[in-house]
Amino acid sequence: MKDKWLSLIGVLLAVVLAVSACAPAATPTPTPTPRPAPTKPAEPAATAVPTVECMGDLCPEDGAELTVSGWGGESEQNIVRDSITRFNEHYPDIKVNFEPIPADYQTKLKAAMAAGAAPDVFYVDADLMTAFGRTGQLLPLDDYMAKANVFRSDHIEALLGMFTYEGTTYGLPKDFGSLGLVYLPEFFAEAGIAEPTADWTYDDLKAAAKTITEKTGTHGMCVPPDVGRWPALVYAWGGEMTNASFTEALFNSPAAVASLEYWYGLYQDDIGAWPTDIGAGWCGEAIGKELTAMALEGGWMVNYMNTDFADVEYKIVEVPKGPVGGGDLLFTNSFGANAGTKYPNAAALLVFYLTGVENQEAILKTGFALPTQKSLLDHAWFADHPNETAIAQGGAKYGELFYYGPETGEVLDRMGKALERVFLGEQTPQDALDQAVNEVNTEVYKQ
Repeated sequence: MKDKWLSLIGVLLAVVLAVSACAPAATPTPTPTPRPAPTKPAEPAATAVPTVECMGDLCPEDGAELTVSGWGGESEQNIVRDSITRFNEHYPDIKVNFEPIPADYQTKLKAAMAAGAAPDVFYVDADLMTAFGRTGQLLPLDDYMAKANVFRSDHIEALLGMFTYEGTTYGLPKDFGSLGLVYLPEFFAEAGIAEPTADWTYDDLKAAAKTITEKTGTHGMCVPPDVGRWPALVYAWGGEMTNASFTEALFNSPAAVASLEYWYGLYQDDIGAWPTDIGAGWCGEAIGKELTAMALEGGWMVNYMNTDFADVEYKIVEVPKGPVGGGDLLFTNSFGANAGTKYPNAAALLVFYLTGVENQEAILKTGFALPTQKSLLDHAWFADHPNETAIAQGGAKYGELFYYGPETGEVLDRMGKALERVFLGEQTPQDALDQAVNEVNTEVYKQ
């Protein structure tokens, strides 16, 4: 660049000399002291042209400005902030404002939507999908996906059902979780038995829980009456929670009843503990405080243990197999866009980037969340992270979406009360599940 400007200055001097030679004679005047040459000549004024990157044929609107919201503590908020920074490296002219809602997220977002003040892009869970997906308040994404060459098939298929209504996609999953068998090796060593493996069955679990309880005095298994745990056993026993169209509850089938009899049986036999009975608010805390040897928990345990119980050694393997094979649950949330956004192209681009391979890979490397992009499930990162690998593989192979239709919350309410009645000894598993299924079918699904 320096040589270029020197050459240009030389040309200008030659022109000046030539013009002077041809000019008429004039009265000599004193020659002024020359000023130092500028190091860089002034550039001609021009209107700046913004750099715009499109995704396929989808390009952002001029002057796009978006607001993004989600829940979560500081760690999760930083994940979103970093994601926005990466997005702006590709789309520097889209201004993105992050406004997290750490508490009462669903309530506050519904109020903002009603007031016409909802963010452009935000977390969508089952509750908000029910509230907004059927009312035209979420941006339908399929046409934008076609322009951007974004495909549903890139994601774990089972995760998409929660964000699809009448064949239309209203959100793309941002990450997922599933269950694994979390255990403390110290209790297995003390009891003199082998540690769990990916080939374990629930019979193996029961036998180990019995031995550990007898030899260590610590309950071998944590068995809460939890609607976010027991359904995994229903699938492992060959049952279903509902029909495919979410119009009929089926969780009182013989297989479902047998799975609850097993789960409650661990509690009855005093080799499994309800977490509140052993001084813990949930099974993850019971593991951290070493109040139990085993629990069915998910990938959230990794950050939880690293943060709150860094000195406690733990491991995770895939959930045990039941009489018909593996059974697991898939938990997920998505990014969706406000149908009323002023910048739908930019909002769709942000959704696609946040849920795309580049951003999910960056998040995976932090260990914060598992990717929904199928191409990342065999990422080299997993080789050094066996706990996360067990969670991801079990969920991908055996997982069923933790979702029972637009009325999921009401279904879970009836189901949870049934489990509590069983664990309190008020009803048998058959009677409690019969009552709950009847309530769901008549009051929720309104058969």
